Amino acid sequence: MSERKHVKKWWFSWDSEKIERWLEEMEADGWQLTAVTGNAIRFDFERGEPRRMRYCVDYQTPGNRDYILLCQDAGWELLYDQKGWYVWRMPYTDARPDLYTDLDTLLDRNKRLVAVLATLLCAQVPILVALHGSLNRFPFVYVIYAALFAFLFFGISRLNAANKRLREQRGGLPRN
Repeated sequence: MSERKHVKKWWFSWDSEKIERWLEEMEADGWQLTAVTGNAIRFDFERGEPRRMRYCVDYQTPGNRDYILLCQDAGWELLYDQKGWYVWRMPYTDARPDLYTDLDTLLDRNKRLVAVLATLLCAQVPILVALHGSLNRFPFVYVIYAALFAFLFFGISRLNAANKRLREQRGGLPRN
């Protein structure tokens, strides 16, 4: 009988590299990923032989068939495809493969994520304004909104900082 385990692991869009590294460490320890569910926070593993597996978590336009076919043609296996989020993997022996072959594509991905977070942030303002009169009876809602705004601002700033590092890594070439 094979040994299995299910792990719920929270992660955020601006820290996708952390979940990728964790999945790769699990594979190296012999825990082979069999399924990703629950908005990409539940991971099912089965005990097997340790292997070198590259994982990539990506955000694209939902249902982009050309993107999926391009990645599959390059040898990537699709494990998860929900709401624009994709989890890919590829075995390797020597050089660790990258899903992105150029920095501009990675910059564009981060810009899309910033746009999503900024939209979520802006959508909260009219809700907060509409609720303002009734919030006096429930001041804890202000605390919840303050935490939500801080969380979204933090994510936007992390993604913008990542893009700044990527542009510097590119060698100071002009921005898009």
